[in-house]
Amino acid sequence: MKTKLLKTALFLIILMSGTASFAQRGNLGTPEERAASLTTKMKEKLNLTADQEVPVAEINLKYARQNQSLLETGGRNMRTARQVQNSLKEKDRELKNVLNADQYKQYQVLKEEMKAELKQRRRQK
Repeated sequence: MKTKLLKTALFLIILMSGTASFAQRGNLGTPEERAASLTTKMKEKLNLTADQEVPVAEINLKYARQNQSLLETGGRNMRTARQVQNSLKEKDRELKNVLNADQYKQYQVLKEEMKAELKQRRRQK
């Protein structure tokens, strides 16, 4: 159970911190790079308006930095996994306030697509 929760938490950190392209390099990149990459993907997939792009970019950067801190100092334990899960819930809440209902639904679909893509890449390794 612990292992499954930890794997899920680490997966979600990677998933929400940027696209899966950095996983192939074996380097997570900087929080700024991950946030910019995710923002670009969200802009394309969710058709963000100019007014939405700045707050979404700020939210992505905030949580990329927060997750980086957890990755560097948290270790692999249940406490860190819970912190990551709480962080992701907070991020979703903030994004829900910026996105309209349709965009938020598309965002949920995008998260699932990135999750499936990451799982597939793990299987290939």
